[in-house]
Amino acid sequence: METAGVNQILTLFNRLSKKEQLAIADQIDKQTFAERWRQIDAQLPDVKFSDEEIMNEVRAVRHERKKD
Repeated sequence: METAGVNQILTLFNRLSKKEQLAIADQIDKQTFAERWRQIDAQLPDVKFSDEEIMNEVRAVRHERKKD
């Protein structure tokens, strides 16, 4: 079986109704999410925060929002 090229797939995709396109896009998103997250996560620094440090940040953000 020959693999379809990106342009061929996009041409077929564009022939579908908007509802079908959204359903397919949602399925692709679900199928690729884990791999995309793995790639992004590999680029992030591995910083350890204590629970108290996290709560201090949450409180600081909440406090700033109340000023607005």
